[in-house]
Amino acid sequence: MASDSGLFIQCLKKSPTLRTDKDLKVIYSFLHGMEALSGLREHALQSLCNIVRYEFHEANDIIYYQGEVASCWYILLSGSVFIEGSMFLPRSSFGRRNQGYVQRTSECLTLEASEMIVVSDLAMV
Repeated sequence: MASDSGLFIQCLKKSPTLRTDKDLKVIYSFLHGMEALSGLREHALQSLCNIVRYEFHEANDIIYYQGEVASCWYILLSGSVFIEGSMFLPRSSFGRRNQGYVQRTSECLTLEASEMIVVSDLAMV
């Protein structure tokens, strides 16, 4: 499983324009089982595979600031983040736009080294 996870991250790190069909299948197989994406239809999830990307942040990094335009949201793969008095752990999604707000209502801080999937708000989710 660890090597599969490594392959998934390797595929996510590739520029979406350079991803092969095999890369997209690897990404799809991992995204398909994630609770944060469980409401998506198959076609929407396949489309998402073309745009998601990988980010790594060291401990105490600010991922986003209050007042920034919320142009993406995140699914935590490892580590933990802190937002408005709450800690988020792996497999959690965070950073989605709050209803009626285009700007972030708080900042997000990593509590430890953290890996995450970044989902553009331009996506169908």
